[in-house]
Amino acid sequence: MESLRQEDIVKLFKKPGEKRYDYFIKKVAENEEVYGLADEEGWALLGDDSDADILPLFPAAELAEAFRQAVGFDEYAVEAVDVNEMMLWLDEMEKDDLLVAVFPNPELNGAVMEPKQLKADLQKEFDKEVE
Repeated sequence: MESLRQEDIVKLFKKPGEKRYDYFIKKVAENEEVYGLADEEGWALLGDDSDADILPLFPAAELAEAFRQAVGFDEYAVEAVDVNEMMLWLDEMEKDDLLVAVFPNPELNGAVMEPKQLKADLQKEFDKEVE
């Protein structure tokens, strides 16, 4: 997996949420890993105005790290998760009414998805790769 340069990271964060979502789906399907921020207590969550818990996920460790630094989540570390494990989590998250912030930028803008939608889009991308 090629690593991202700082200028690539900046460019990616500037893309609209929809484009970052597409990039996330492609990269996660390709690399079969997803990245979040965690500490001993668990995963970093973002909140929204309706008090929903939103799990930020990223397609590359460098992007998760840049986000972590930009938003001051100093107590968290970047954690990799195998995509198959994450697919199982998405079912649990759906039951717990959690949402997913797919590749949010440092302004906390990004596609906020229901877990089942994210799972369906990832599955579609995997199916494409198999053909």
